[in-house]
Formats: sequence, C-alpha cells, structure tokens
Amino acid sequence: MNTIVIAARGFPAGWVGAYGNEWVGTPHLDRLAAEGVVFDRHFSDRPDPDAAGRAWLTGRHQFAPAAEAPPVLLDGLKAAGVRTVLVRANHPDTDIAPSFYAGWAEVFDARPEADDASPLDAVLRALPGLLDRLMTEPRWLLWVETDRLVPPWDVPQEVFEAYLDDGDEEGEKTADVEPVPPFADPPTGPFDRTDPAALDFLHRTFAAVVTTFDAELGRAFEQFRARGLDRSAAWLVTSDRGYPLGEHGQVGPYRPWLHQAVVQVPLLLRLPDAVEAGRRVSALTQPADLARTLLALCGAGADGGEGFDLLPLVRGAVETVREFACSAWDIDGVTEAAIHTPTRTLLVPGSQPADEARAVQLYEKPEDRWEVNDLRPRAVEEADELEQQLRVGVGDRPA
Repeated sequence: MNTIVIAARGFPAGWVGAYGNEWVGTPHLDRLAAEGVVFDRHFSDRPDPDAAGRAWLTGRHQFAPAAEAPPVLLDGLKAAGVRTVLVRANHPDTDIAPSFYAGWAEVFDARPEADDASPLDAVLRALPGLLDRLMTEPRWLLWVETDRLVPPWDVPQEVFEAYLDDGDEEGEKTADVEPVPPFADPPTGPFDRTDPAALDFLHRTFAAVVTTFDAELGRAFEQFRARGLDRSAAWLVTSDRGYPLGEHGQVGPYRPWLHQAVVQVPLLLRLPDAVEAGRRVSALTQPADLARTLLALCGAGADGGEGFDLLPLVRGAVETVREFACSAWDIDGVTEAAIHTPTRTLLVPGSQPADEARAVQLYEKPEDRWEVNDLRPRAVEEADELEQQLRVGVGDRPA
C-alpha cells in the first residue's frame, strides 16, 4: 500500500489529547488516533535529530555507538519498485545529516518562506500537486519532515490569547488592554521551575503552537481524504524527540536528561479504511522499528535492521516485541542513559558537571508520568537489577 509519514521534530507525546492531555486542543490528531492505532510507549533511543534519522532509515538502534549501516528502508523500497519522496518542510538551518537526504528518489523542498503566516504554508500550497503527481505512481512512500514545533515559534496571536486567562468573569476582552505577546523564542538552558507563572506562560505558548500545528495537519488530512487516501494509504505521525519545556528545570536540549517529556514521542498509525481503529498498543516500541514496519506496509518485505515489524502488534497477533527499551544521550560531554520497562523507568547519569550531579532515579510507570516520585531510595535492589540490564543493553554506563 502507499504510505504517508509526517515526522514532526520536537513533539512530546504528552501534548496530544490521544495521549491523555486534557487542556490542549488537538482534534485532528485525536481523530487520527481514533481511526487508527496509538502506540502508548514509543521511546526515542537517542533524542537527537541525526540519530533519529539514522534509526528510521537503517533500522538500527542509536543508544550505543555503532558502525555505519546501510539505509535498509530506502534500499528495500527501491528494490521493490516503491517511489520514495522526502518533503523538506523545515528551515534549512534545521536540516540533519546529509546522509539522511541521500537515498530518496526525490527530495522536494517546500521550505518556509519569509512572508508566510506559518512555516507549513509552503508545503500546504504544494501538497495538492504533489499528491496528484504521486497518485500516478503504482506504489509510493511520502515522508514530510517539519520543524514546526521547534522554537523560535510562529504563534498566531488569536490562538495564544485563547489559552490566556483574560481576567474578566464574563470572559469578555477589555478593548484598551495591550495584547500579551507569546513566549515565542525561549532560550535553551536552565529554567527556574520554581517560578510557576513563567512555566505556565511557556506552556500556554507551546499549547498555542500545538493547536495551530494540529489545524494545519487537519488541512493536509483533508487533501488526503479528498483523493481517497483514507481508503488506499497508511498514515503515520511520529517525532524524533520531545522538547524540554521547563518541566525538569531546563528548556531545549541543554542537558541530556532522559525524562519522559523528552523520550516519549507520538506514534500514530492509521491504516486504510481505518482498519484496527481504536486499538492501543502498550508494548515498548522504538524508532528503529519504523524501517521494518514501513517496508511491510509498502509490500517490500520486512528484512534488514534490528528493529521489529510492528504490524503484528497493530493486528493484535502479539502483545509485545521487547522486554525493555533503552535510551542514551550526550550533550557537550554530559551523558545519561535510561531503561524503560512496562512498569519502571530508570535514569542512570554518567559524566555530569559537579554542580549539577544527578543520582540514579527510578520511577513507576505509567502512573508517574511527570517523574516526581523517585522510588530508588526504597527500591535499591530493583534499581540495581535494572541498571545491570541497561549495561547489557547499551554497554557500560556512559562516561
């Protein structure tokens, strides 16, 4: 079948209604989830854009250093006669490694333009013609990458104001009050989470960005439906990583702290005719699984890489594919690794600045979503056992 992938950078799963968010409006993504399959525990193995690209194309995990691997996804699709088109709907300064762009049959640039109201305007303009052209091909994979959710953000003032308290009991705006601008370009670095007003302001800004992005996706989904692609193509939405927004004292990729807001990303899959609609998959999945899954969806087999074909999970044929998932990250010589099981997450710091030293932390999952209750002081033996599993999974503790 034909397949459409939308890879939205910096998209934490916790900001989508289908993942339990109750205050941010994402009706189009929620409809996609209701018509498709929601992977509840999809974890980045290395929350870095370059690493995500390698995992997607090679089907190989990125939590430990690995030798250069072939792009099994693109090679397999080419061998099966599937046309591959990558749409760059991101700013040029957020391009990832050149190797990611090398093997596609076509790289189509729909870059944001200076006078556009939204960074996605260019791709929304180009999409009808691109889809019409693709539909003359027998089989194809369309991959759209966007940095819409990575700051600096284009935030519509009216959407942002909808997330602000206006201070009027009747809910009416006061005409002579100056508009409050959104926090559109938060600096990467430490964030004082003891300032609830600043944290709330940042989160309301991002909520406006997510809701706007959802509306833009809705326009794209309308184009898909108008061409019958809701009956003939699979749609998949995912991300390379979440974007820290002050929840644990930092904004952006400042320290490699592998909290859930960073490593849990959306994975939503809608099959043609909404087959398997409403299914939720609780199994642990990772980016390396996409290569085999997309090969299988496109009828190109599912060989290559070390990830898993997720379609048996989608169809309910199996309940799990791995016992645990690993993550690792390093930023400027600071390192951390993590292991995720169905009931626990263990964070294991490696090298750390002396003034920011972190201890090993253990959290109950999925109950402790925001990771505020460290269980390790009263579950040392369990934490040690998980750390040993982590060492086996990713090698020794990062150094």
